Amino acid sequence: MGDVLARRRLLTSARERLLDRPDADLPGIPDQVAASWRRSLAHGVDPGAVVNRHHPDLDVDSRLVRCARPVIEQVAEQIAGVPVCLVLTDARARLLVRLDTTPEIGRAADDNRFAEGFGYDEGAVGTNGVGTVLEAGRSVHVVGAEHFVEPLQPYACAGAPVRDPFTGRVEGVLDVSCRAEHSSPILHSVVVSAAARIQDALLHDRDTGQQAVFDLYTRVDARSRRAVLAVGARSVLANTALCTLLDPGDLAALQEHARFRMHRGPDVDDRLDLPSGVRVRMRGTAVTVGASVAGLVAEVSVLREADGMTVSPGLPRLRPVPEPASTSPAWRVAWTAAAEALRAPTPLLVVGEAGSGRRRLLADLDRALHGPGHVVEVGPVEAGADPAALIRRGGPSPLVVLTDVDRWDDVAPGLPGALRASGARLAATAVDGSRCAPAVAEVLAGFRRSVTVPPLRNRTGDVASLVTDVLADLAPGRDTRLSADALRAVTRHGWPGNVAELREALGAALRRRPVGMLEVGDLPASCQSAPRGTLRPVDEAERDAIVAALRASGGNRAAAAAALGVARSTLYRKIAQYGITV
Repeated sequence: MGDVLARRRLLTSARERLLDRPDADLPGIPDQVAASWRRSLAHGVDPGAVVNRHHPDLDVDSRLVRCARPVIEQVAEQIAGVPVCLVLTDARARLLVRLDTTPEIGRAADDNRFAEGFGYDEGAVGTNGVGTVLEAGRSVHVVGAEHFVEPLQPYACAGAPVRDPFTGRVEGVLDVSCRAEHSSPILHSVVVSAAARIQDALLHDRDTGQQAVFDLYTRVDARSRRAVLAVGARSVLANTALCTLLDPGDLAALQEHARFRMHRGPDVDDRLDLPSGVRVRMRGTAVTVGASVAGLVAEVSVLREADGMTVSPGLPRLRPVPEPASTSPAWRVAWTAAAEALRAPTPLLVVGEAGSGRRRLLADLDRALHGPGHVVEVGPVEAGADPAALIRRGGPSPLVVLTDVDRWDDVAPGLPGALRASGARLAATAVDGSRCAPAVAEVLAGFRRSVTVPPLRNRTGDVASLVTDVLADLAPGRDTRLSADALRAVTRHGWPGNVAELREALGAALRRRPVGMLEVGDLPASCQSAPRGTLRPVDEAERDAIVAALRASGGNRAAAAAALGVARSTLYRKIAQYGITV
């Protein structure tokens, strides 16, 4: 006990000297602690209080969290008799996970803002088992008065870096904190061992698809002096040349186009107009593993020439085509190609997922070229329907859009003749044009052009403007808008139903709150869930109950688990299963 008190007096005296005179010598103080104290002082850390920020937008369902959580739960079970907090942070010292072995140590952690979402970098709270690990690049054990900030001095913390096994980059920190009197060098060994196990989980989590993308990216980058981009299912790699070639907005748009393009054929050679106006060429190869597409690796170069759409002098009555209201390169390519076809006019097939805006693309372009009121939509064969009469009601030379032709069982007997007699311009939409009935395929044989529109998940840069347009359409004249948190939730969502699903979600939110600021809680629970597969009705009900509990508890997972009557480990597993982002 005497040694402990003498040690505390030595540390306290040294710290007081440093606060009085920043260049004071600190004999007897470990070099690592002394260096951290000096950094803390230089950052202006308040020695008398914990002053840190909360970060509401952390990715608490990341690959790092997924790999670390089972290890953290196992360690908690092994040391259940010791009151500790086990914490995982990201590479910026922001807490992603906290698991307490007793309620008392959890309350103490809350008092010191050592909780999920809060930052514990050294520049904010001084010497500690998270921020000091990131500064030093190695494991540390900070006990009692070795902390720079007084409220943390009753505690001890052992932290170790968690590194990406491929790049060696620090991805986060694993920390075990407890009261100083419960501290032991064993805790330091436990946290170092657990961090190594997390790194091993990261190594084995990189599936064969990710590895194939990484391997091809490495080979292309090694042999090429150009900018290189690799996009996989859950990761993006870009070399320095690409990061310095494009601004962040253009780079994000290019990544989304790559995700869209990698599923549309093995070889890519696209010329794209990016949001800033820069025109680039992207040449690359889709990476396949078995029958699955794992990603795309491409070289990118900036083109000097800027190709505008040529306007035919033989069609002076046509209005100029406006710029597409989209930052998506794939949408802009589809828009330009469709405009050229409709000007010709050439029969045009528009391919894309249901709800992705295929008919909206055609309607907007035709309105721009010919004015409103010239679009006639013809659906599947209906008993007693007269396609000729429907087309005549469209006036002279309408644009006839055959909608969802891959769902047609047959073609109405009078439709081909009605199209010829009317002189109508012709377009069609489909999810998959190769899966049409024989009679429909005969009609499509006369089509000469096709374009593909990207799904909404590959157009995240357009989500904010789409939200504004849909709200204006659903609530004309009303002051309705999304809060910043709600817009982030909407942008993160994968939207399997595309723009149609977005419209339904905003409609549901407006029924909850007809006017004013729409919050996250007004959106359907599905907007905060991104499951990897289709959910059964029972799964959707469970997902919605979990989201409701998390919303009610302000995101506190322990409180949500208690309200649902399930173990926290079960709740964590369900959150990962349903991709819940609350």
